[in-house]
Amino acid sequence: MSKWSLAYATACSEKGILPRMEYQESDDDLQSLILNGNCPERFGCRVNDIEAEVLSNVLSKTSNITEIDLSYNEVTDVGAEHIANMLRTNTSLQHISLAYCDIKYTGWRAMTDALMHNRTLQSLVMAGNSITGDDDPSKPELREIGGASIGTLLRENHTLSSLNFSSCGLGVCSIVGIAQALIDHPSVTSLNISSPNLSSYQERTSAVQHLSEMLRKNNALVELNMTRMHLCDDQVAMMLPALVYNDTLRSVLMPGNKLSQDGGVEVSKLLARRHDISVVDISSNVIESAGAAAIASTLRANQGIGCLNLSFCGIGESGLISLIEALTSNHGITTLLLWGNAWTPLAVKCLYDHRSRIEDLAYFDCDLHVVDGVPQVCRCVYSSLPPFRATLKKKNEQLTN
Repeated sequence: MSKWSLAYATACSEKGILPRMEYQESDDDLQSLILNGNCPERFGCRVNDIEAEVLSNVLSKTSNITEIDLSYNEVTDVGAEHIANMLRTNTSLQHISLAYCDIKYTGWRAMTDALMHNRTLQSLVMAGNSITGDDDPSKPELREIGGASIGTLLRENHTLSSLNFSSCGLGVCSIVGIAQALIDHPSVTSLNISSPNLSSYQERTSAVQHLSEMLRKNNALVELNMTRMHLCDDQVAMMLPALVYNDTLRSVLMPGNKLSQDGGVEVSKLLARRHDISVVDISSNVIESAGAAAIASTLRANQGIGCLNLSFCGIGESGLISLIEALTSNHGITTLLLWGNAWTPLAVKCLYDHRSRIEDLAYFDCDLHVVDGVPQVCRCVYSSLPPFRATLKKKNEQLTN
């Protein structure tokens, strides 16, 4: 029995629980503990606080595990406090995911205190946990205390490189604190602040202003994910000068916002000025044909973009034709997503006529078929990681290595 298996079995025995079969006979070369709860084999036996304590105790004494995934489990503040105690002493763990558990402010506060002193963890995923503060309406001063602590953490910790706080209820004070801390932060290359709790136009504008100020001065950030932030055209226009001025950002992700065709035009201005941005995702924004045509007009000169997601953007026939025709002059794009738009017979015919360029793409989310001599298009469903995300992951790995 390996040292890991022995330590794991002993810790389980001390707590009166059975060790998981998949790790009971692991060898000493084990580097990853993948125990995500959103899979069939763990639907009825998700990791709870007791097992989180067991794993934390073992990780405190072993130095070979570099990654642990406890997402979609029943880990609460109690379990998070055990994980925090482990992070104070562990010197091998580089990646940890606690996404969509049940961790609130108390557990996050313990983790923040521990991460102030941890110098090995690089990637932290807290998505889907309500870590921002007290939900008691009688205590408004505590509503964002957890989110504000993220900024405090970043001022002390300069080894974290990837942060995911999607759907954590971040308010405007939280985002302002993060933006201010990242102005001169040397290590964070990826930031996900999707689905924040910005309830008014004024709060969103304030967040955009501070993010823009950060982008003007930050020299490390490579990917910024602003999915479902309810951003509108003028707020993207407000951010545009900073996005143009910044010279490190390579992935701009803004799906599910409130962009219209004018927002598409603003994105085209960015692509016209920044030929080093490799990934753009503005899917699920109603940019229509005018916005798509504006973006298409930049693709002939911009050979740097590799991934473009314009799915579900309300693009009509003329916009799709513009994009397809522009693609023939662009040899940089390897991933293109256009499903969910108005594929009229004329647009499908244009796609068919330019199928040789489409076949050169590494990933395309539409499939062409000829039925009774007539070209037809249908959605291409991939069984593994969606093509856009797979390419995005590969691009960012190349940029950060």
